[in-house]
This record gives sequence, structure tokens and C-alpha cells, in this order.
Amino acid sequence: MKTSPLVPPGDWLGDDTAENTPLSPGFLLASTLLAAALRFYRLDGASLWVDEILTWNMIRPDHGLELLQQVWVAIQAPLYLLIVWPLTRIQENEFMLRLPAAVIGVLSVPVFGIMLGRILDHRPARLGTLLLAISPFHIWYSQEARGYSFLIFFVILMTLAYLEMTQKTPRPAAAMALALAGAGSVLSNMSGLFLLFGMGLAVLIFHRPKNLQQYGMWALALGGAVLLSSPWILKASGIWAVDRILPGVDTGIALRGQTTFSPMAIPYSIFTFFYGYSFGPSLRELHDPDRMMVLKANLPLLGIGFIPVGLGLLSALRHLGSRRLFLLLFVFVPMAVLVVLAVRNIKPWNPRYVSVVFPYLVILLSLGLTRLPGSWSRVGAVLMIVLSFWALAGHYWNDRYIKADVRSAVHFVEDRNSSNEPVFVPTVTGVYNFYDSGEAPLIDAFDLSPLACQRDAREFFEDRLARHASFWFVSSREWYFDPHGYLPVALSRHGHLRLEEDLPGVRIYHWNQQTQNGSNHEH
Repeated sequence: MKTSPLVPPGDWLGDDTAENTPLSPGFLLASTLLAAALRFYRLDGASLWVDEILTWNMIRPDHGLELLQQVWVAIQAPLYLLIVWPLTRIQENEFMLRLPAAVIGVLSVPVFGIMLGRILDHRPARLGTLLLAISPFHIWYSQEARGYSFLIFFVILMTLAYLEMTQKTPRPAAAMALALAGAGSVLSNMSGLFLLFGMGLAVLIFHRPKNLQQYGMWALALGGAVLLSSPWILKASGIWAVDRILPGVDTGIALRGQTTFSPMAIPYSIFTFFYGYSFGPSLRELHDPDRMMVLKANLPLLGIGFIPVGLGLLSALRHLGSRRLFLLLFVFVPMAVLVVLAVRNIKPWNPRYVSVVFPYLVILLSLGLTRLPGSWSRVGAVLMIVLSFWALAGHYWNDRYIKADVRSAVHFVEDRNSSNEPVFVPTVTGVYNFYDSGEAPLIDAFDLSPLACQRDAREFFEDRLARHASFWFVSSREWYFDPHGYLPVALSRHGHLRLEEDLPGVRIYHWNQQTQNGSNHEH
């Protein structure tokens, strides 16, 4: 019987070793439909994230902003602003804000499959395409109104153009394609520059041009990408403290305290690239002051997750072959650049800032898993797929991993705040404003310094809060403002504090100056 083109053949992880053979249209179509289902499912299910509000503030219709001016001044994802701008003029909601990220995330899957067919045989190419389709990391950023899914898409296009130039004689069309894709990556996120640097080194080390004409083609490709994005690069260099890269220059106070950089950030990032933020400790738990206790509690799960990843990546190192060694540079160089920037306190470390390496790690893992001996190959691939779906279940349905539900917090307060008492919302003020009807006044919560001790909390109360007879206190992402929980203690000592609701990532308190039966401590 003729099988459906949407169903992969039974031997899709079989021992086919034909290289440079395109994946079948049926398999690409099935992978794309799976990717679309996972990226559009609950696209507007989560409350907006703090970073998404940065996008919103650059495009919001009620501020009379001008499109070209906003795109011109933005240094983070101006390309995303350009595309999402008209959508928010149709409707202002989470779905429209995230729609471009989801669409480009879906399109990345077939393009990735096409690219894999250029450098891998059918087995790892099929596995890699599937792993991208179900990737919790990629789905997270395909459901976020920022430029990271665009960055990954343009990285894949850059690699396709790079392969065209290295596997054939460099030609102007391929050079221009690489220049445009490279500029697109930088205009999606500045970390696209890290990959351009890595590609330049790979050309000099592995694909040495044979004459001046070939040097000219590579200059057009890589230099053209930098030139097209240079206005935004220059703006970023004026904002980032790039002079700190020089030896002997004072690096100042760490941008994000202890989380600016740690050697543990590298293995954590690799783990995150394969399982996202919904497998093992959650983002909120990782900001606990006792991080070692959090890691120990999650050690069994982390160990299980590292089994297929570790075996696959180690196996890939053995089976790369000389024609794929450039992949190591594409991973090593961007990560090394971000390490230097983080150590010199120019840019803090975060997995998303180096997501340019994500597609290459998927390639390496797919190659390595399919090269494991005997049945280990199938066991490793199946385990990786199962754990990916496990992480996806956490992403969609586990409150432990869901983004802070500020949207529900706003609705809760509005339903119960009939007398329009003021509301205090540190850290997530912008998110609260997005959903707030504006009837109750907000207590000034901008430019807050972290509370380092109980005395800081007491002084903050006296300076900002004591003048109010009562107010609502919406607490979220406490690690930025009150990591040790000093403020609730101070509020309890100066009045009656009651926990009204505990939502995913958000606690809602009500405070007033009255006491009940001599007791004023309830939090």
C-alpha cells in the first residue's frame, strides 16, 4: 500500500549512508507540520515576559511612535520590530506580538532539513530535522516576541550560503546571499557578529581562497554583512562598554552580580540548548541563593538528560571528518567571544546570547547519536526524543516552568480592588502596565536598587510605602529586587500583610496599617 507523505518511512533511522542527498519532501512536510503544531499551540497561553515588554515599548500604538525611527534606534532585533509593527496595529495582544517568531520558527525546520542534506547522510539529517521540530529551546523562542527565532533562522541561511561557497567555487550570488543572511542575523541579535567572526576564521583555516577573486567573494560575503548592519553595530558599541575589553581597564560592578558569568554557565547552556528551560531546575529555582542545593535536588534528572547529549557529542567528535571540522569553530568561536565579554563585564552570559551555536550543536548531536555502535544508536535517538517531549510537557503544562503569570495577577487584583487602592509592582512593572486597566494608581517602582539587608528594606518602606494606608503588593522575579525576602518581613513589622494569591511565578499580597489581635505577621 502507498504510505502517506506525512508519515516517515519505517526505516527513517535505518542504516542509509548516502550523503549529500536531499531529504524527501514528504519528510520535510511532516516535520514542518509537527513544528507548526508545537509552536502555535498555546502561543498566547503564557503571560508576556519582561523581555517581550521591551519589544512592546518600542512599537506600542498609543505612544505615537514612528516606525522607521524606532527601527533605526533599536540595537536589539530591529528586524523583528519592523515585521511585528503592522500586526500590532491590527490587534494588540500576545498572539500578534509573538506571531512573527512562531512563523519564522516553523520555517526554520524545513530550511534546516535542506541544509542538513548538504553535510550529513540521511540518518543524522532526519534525526536533526526532527530534533529541531520538537526542540524545547527553539519552541520557547518561537513563542517569545524577541528576535532569537529570527537569529536562528538567519544562522541556518548563513550556513546554507557558506556551504554553497565552500562546496563550489565562490560566486557573487552566494556571496550576496551570505551577506544578506549575515546582516539579517545581526539585525535579529548582535550575537550574529560572533558567528561572522567564526566564519571568517573557518575560511582562513579550512577553506583557504586560491586567488584574489575568491578573497574578494569572501570579503563581499562577510564584509557585506558587517557593512549592511554597521549603523546598528556602531550604536551598540556606543552603549556597550567595549573599552573594557582592553587589559588593565576597570570592568566596574558586575552587570548582573554573580550571574554575570560562572564556569558552570557553559555546561548549563549546552543542556539548555537541548532541553530548554523546562527540564530539571526551573529559571526561578536557579535564582535561589543556594544554587548548589537546587542542583543537588535535580541531579538525577540532569544526569539522565546528559546521557544522550554527552554520548552524542563525544561520538560526533570521533566522526566529524575533515570536511565538517568547521562546525567546531562555529560553536567554539561564538562561545569564546561571549565568555570574554562576560568576564570583562561587557555583556552578561545567557544561553540566548549565544544561540547562534544552537543549530550546530543539533547537527553534532544528530551525527554523534547515529554513529553510536549497534543498538546504542537507536536507544540514544529514542531517549533524546522522549526527553524532549518530557521537557515540552513541562513547558506547556507544568506551573513550575511556566513564565510568571502577571496577566492573571492583574485580573486578580482588579477583581478585588474595588476601592482602587494603590498597587506596588517591582521588577515586572512594565508587564503589569500592559494588562492593567489603569484605574488603580501604581506606586513608583522604577530604578529600584536591590535590598541587601533588613535595614535597606526598612528604609525603602519608610521612603516609598509608609505614606499609604494600604496597598496591594505584586511580587515576581524577586531575585532582582529582594532576593532574600526582606521586604515582606519589613511590611509585616509595620502593619498587617496577608498573602492573597500564589500564582505561577507571582505572589499577591495585601498590606494595611491595621493589626489583628496584636498580631501583624502573616506572610
